[in-house]
This record gives sequence, structure tokens and C-alpha cells, in this order.
Amino acid sequence: MPIDGDFQVEVCDWANEVDREGLLDVREGVFVLEQHVPREMEIDDDDPRSVHVLARAQDGTPVGSGRLTPDGRIGRVAVLRTWRGRGVATVLLQTLLDQARARRLATISIHAQRDAVPFWLRHGFVSVGEEFEEAGIPHIAMRRPLDGVSEPERPPPPTPPDPVTLRATTREELIDTTLHLLAGARHSMCVRVRELHPLLLNDTACLVELRRLAISGRGASIRILVEDLTRAMQEGTRLLELAQRLSSVVEMRRPVEPADLAYTSAFMCVDSCGYLFRPQESEMVSVGSTYAPGRHAELMRLFEEVWARSEPWPELRTLGI
Repeated sequence: MPIDGDFQVEVCDWANEVDREGLLDVREGVFVLEQHVPREMEIDDDDPRSVHVLARAQDGTPVGSGRLTPDGRIGRVAVLRTWRGRGVATVLLQTLLDQARARRLATISIHAQRDAVPFWLRHGFVSVGEEFEEAGIPHIAMRRPLDGVSEPERPPPPTPPDPVTLRATTREELIDTTLHLLAGARHSMCVRVRELHPLLLNDTACLVELRRLAISGRGASIRILVEDLTRAMQEGTRLLELAQRLSSVVEMRRPVEPADLAYTSAFMCVDSCGYLFRPQESEMVSVGSTYAPGRHAELMRLFEEVWARSEPWPELRTLGI
């Protein structure tokens, strides 16, 4: 099945918190929420011992998972509903088979859900027993020899872009790096700052890129977590004007939890896996990259956690935002 080029599959480390949470996000969504597998059955003693693979969208969002146990059983293969039919499961399987070959395993087995049996048959597996139930779902044991079965023809995985390191120490450099990051975004970006500073995102070139994102079509989203809007409300800013015109796309919330208010850094993330991070929000010193999936995923997880427990700005209702 062709690869659309909008996802990639990587071998993960269960001991790594970011990798593990990405895997569990997919498995929770598919097995626990969709298929109603008891949560206590979903994680087992094989997880720390297994080789895991994770499919990520180009913005770093986990979309598929799978694992290979030490005894040669493939399992926990799951793809989020909105990503099915796009070749994700095929690439997950091929990556797991490559890992099995590297370990010189002669045979691979799987407990296949009955509805997924046609998929496994297409990839050289055969059933080896009667149907049985596992976690309340009909399964069939299947197996295939690792050698002597030709692999389906597959194109090479998409080549990730060459990352560009972003650094700034002055306001002018920070505006330049912000513009560079925004220029690579496709549809969405997120910002976490203490103050909506009129000297940064108010820059004309940055506003052009923000407007491009806002009208980019399906999936367009600009989300801003900001603690202080005083100067922006008093002095005015073109970003608020953009938010007024495109209120369905530009959203702003304010953190309210004490731990969130104590956060002293600032960052921006875009959907091309780029980020820009300021260790101290009050200073211009910044570091980042146009493509860093791991760091991007860490910052996005932090953003989503704070976003979920933040509230809309009541002052913006008078502006229609």
C-alpha cells in the first residue's frame, strides 16, 4: 500500500517517557476506548521486554503502534481510526518484521482479531488453530515463517527534512527565528507566553505568516496560552485584530493553576515538528529547530495539558473572540 508521506514509523524505547506515552495514547484510543478492552489488561509484563514501533504524523502526533515480544509474537498493532486505510499498519508490520530478522527469529506469530485476519493473510500469515476469545474479542492464532515469503513491494519511507537550528539573543534575531519557524508551518501553531508581547508576533512579516496559517483551510488552528493581556488590550495589537476576524481559528486561553502560573519559560510549536523555546520568557535568548519530533512532542504534550485546564479570557468576549 502506498505511503502518503504524511507519517513515519520509528523504533521506540519503552523506558523513554515520551515514547511510552505516545504508544499508550494510541493503544488507549483503539483498545480501551474503541474496543472496550479492560485497561488493566492492556499493559502487561511483556511491554518492558518488547521491541516497540510507533507511527507519528508529521506534526509528531502518535497515530499507530505495535510491538514484538522476545518469543517472536507481534501484538498491540493499532492505528487510530482517522488514519486507517493510509498504509500505517503495513509499515508498522514491515518495521516489526525487520526487527525480527535482525534478531534471527525463524517464525513470527500473532493473535489476530477476527476482523483483521484478511490483513494478516495478505502479509503471509496462516491460521494455526480454532477461534478463541481474548479480552472479549474473537481472535485466531496465526503464524508465518520469516524467511522465504516475499515482502509486498513498498516505496522507501519519506525522507525527513534537514533540520535547521534556530538561535536568538536579541529581539531582531528572535523575530527572524520566529518568522523562519512560522514559514515552515502548514496549518497550525501553538504558543505559550506570559505576556502577548506587541513587539514579537505583532511584526508585519510574522502577521503575514499567521494570516496564511489562519486561512490555510481544513485543520487551520492558532492557539495561544497567555497569562497577561494588559498591554495588548491597552495598546492594541494586530494579532488581536486577526483573532477578531478569524475567531473560529485563533483561540486564546489563560492558565489558572498555580503551578502553571509559576512557569517562567515560553515556547512556540508548529505542525511541521519545529519549535522555538525561551528558557526565560522575559529574555530574548532562544533555541529551537525547524524539525525535532522528540522535543516537539514533549512541548506539545505540556501545551495540551495546560490548555485543557486553562480557561477562555473573559475580556476577549467583548471583542468577539
